[in-house]
Amino acid sequence: MASTATDPPRPTHLGKYRIEATLGAGAMGVVYRAFDPHIERHVALKTVRHELFESGERASLMARLRNEAQAGGRLAHPNIVGVYDYGETEDTAFIAMELVSGHGLKSLLDAGRPLDVATALAWFGQLLAALGFAHEHGVVHRDIKPANLLVSAQGRLKVADFGVAHVESSTLTLAGAMIGTPSYMSPEQFTGDAVDGRSDLFSAAIVLYQMLTGHRPFAGASQAEVMRQVLYETPRVPSACNPALPPALDEVLMRALARRPAARFQTAAELQGALDHGPATADDCTIIEAPSVAPTEALASGTGSWRGDSLPSLTMWPAAMLASVETQLAAQIGPVARLLVRRAAARIANGPDLPALIALLAPHVPSDKGRAQFIAAFEEGSRAGSTQGAASSSGASHFTSLGAEEVQAAALRLAVYLGPIANIVARREASRVTSLRALHERLAAAISNAHDRARFERDVGL
Repeated sequence: MASTATDPPRPTHLGKYRIEATLGAGAMGVVYRAFDPHIERHVALKTVRHELFESGERASLMARLRNEAQAGGRLAHPNIVGVYDYGETEDTAFIAMELVSGHGLKSLLDAGRPLDVATALAWFGQLLAALGFAHEHGVVHRDIKPANLLVSAQGRLKVADFGVAHVESSTLTLAGAMIGTPSYMSPEQFTGDAVDGRSDLFSAAIVLYQMLTGHRPFAGASQAEVMRQVLYETPRVPSACNPALPPALDEVLMRALARRPAARFQTAAELQGALDHGPATADDCTIIEAPSVAPTEALASGTGSWRGDSLPSLTMWPAAMLASVETQLAAQIGPVARLLVRRAAARIANGPDLPALIALLAPHVPSDKGRAQFIAAFEEGSRAGSTQGAASSSGASHFTSLGAEEVQAAALRLAVYLGPIANIVARREASRVTSLRALHERLAAAISNAHDRARFERDVGL
């Protein structure tokens, strides 16, 4: 990704490292090409984005970066990007990593065409080797996706970015938190259940499906639709998308994509063995699960955004209350908040109980500060669901030319592409403009991916 207009000027040095170029920028930070003069080698420096470091979450961000260094540092494997060093300065924190000369797997798959079967299986075998090694050493990656898979100039696949990894004995990751990238997340990540190595294998199977067919098995138009498909639908067998694939691959992949962890391959070695020798044929081996039937009743009267999905009917809940909870939660975790709110509300059998609903949803907010903000928005005395409550909890009450509600709505749209950082960007840009259109234009400029930027511009009417 290219550097965006919201990035600070590129530094010349970080610690002992001399910065030479910007390699990419994401929602969390910037990655630089740098030189280590002590041992005379080039490295990749991953840093925390400047405005995030100033947002009051310095401690949690540094803890996350240290977690990545800890996870990567304990994994010396030819198919895992090496971690060399961790450092902190007054303004930021950084990890020094192996600089891989090559390209990301994402750039190959974005073309939407299947890869050569032999190449896809070879790279997948290397991915399984890396995951098997990580799992044996107590590390679950939790964000396996093409953007985190690099292919070196020599054709070797390497796994990068253990920033959201769970390390055994670590207390950094909150139990029940939903962390990952929706198009590649396992069902248990969406529901906040316990996550282990089988979740990584589910995500890896999505990557293999995409390599073999040219598209993902779960590919809804929105994150909410992707979540619904992962939780309730069985994808088409790969050979239906690419007739050149052998039926044996169908059986292996569909078992790897089973919704229940117990129905999948239990280890990377077991999945690799099935690819090498064919799927197991034991009677108790579930290959394809029957699709769950989700109720299709829509919510009764209320806001338009709550109509027409296939989740349980919640007629006992006031639509305005659920919409308010969704808005507050989406400000922290993005648009999947809508489905999480409805699933949690459906679990409360005794009618509307707002404190119980907030208690169920709060663990899905990964940061301590964000979780506290979400809970505070619905504490006794706050006007949950009101414009005033939304404005005060989001820090948007100081806007004059633009209404707090307009800024919050723009931030929620931006969160689809940038995640929770969208709130920070929207508040900052809103203070610099006098019209909603100008705000949308500045927010669009913060999206580095051209395709995503075009979708955002279309969504807001630019």
